[in-house]
Amino acid sequence: MTIHPGKLLGVACAVVLGASLSACGASETGARPPAAHHAHAAPAPAGGPPAPAAAQASVEQLGAALGCPRPSVQIDAEELRQAACQTSSNRATLVTFATGKGQRDWLDAAQPYGGSYLVGERWVVVSEPPVLESLRTRLGGVIESTRHH
Repeated sequence: MTIHPGKLLGVACAVVLGASLSACGASETGARPPAAHHAHAAPAPAGGPPAPAAAQASVEQLGAALGCPRPSVQIDAEELRQAACQTSSNRATLVTFATGKGQRDWLDAAQPYGGSYLVGERWVVVSEPPVLESLRTRLGGVIESTRHH
């Protein structure tokens, strides 16, 4: 069975952001919001050591770093893997990508919904800023925050 990448992206948007599939429909038609639309990268913390360079990581490695050794996989496809991670103190969505382009397309599609994302090399963690900052010091990456209008 072959899944059209645009439809898979729509499903991923809906699961991650709690939106309906029709809200992510722009990616299916090829229309995309600009990559940096409403995006703001968080600066590195002042006075502290810089975060390490973000290496590739699996959903399981990202979950383990959050204290969630067995994330609940929601999508397991060739283009991306997505899982939910719930601990006693926080919740996160973990997404890994087969390509950097797939990652950027996913982030572009997520922009209109707002939120905070820790972006590494072909992976993204969606959660609250304090959770992402703590994870960034261990895994590296850049925090991107968007504002919903």
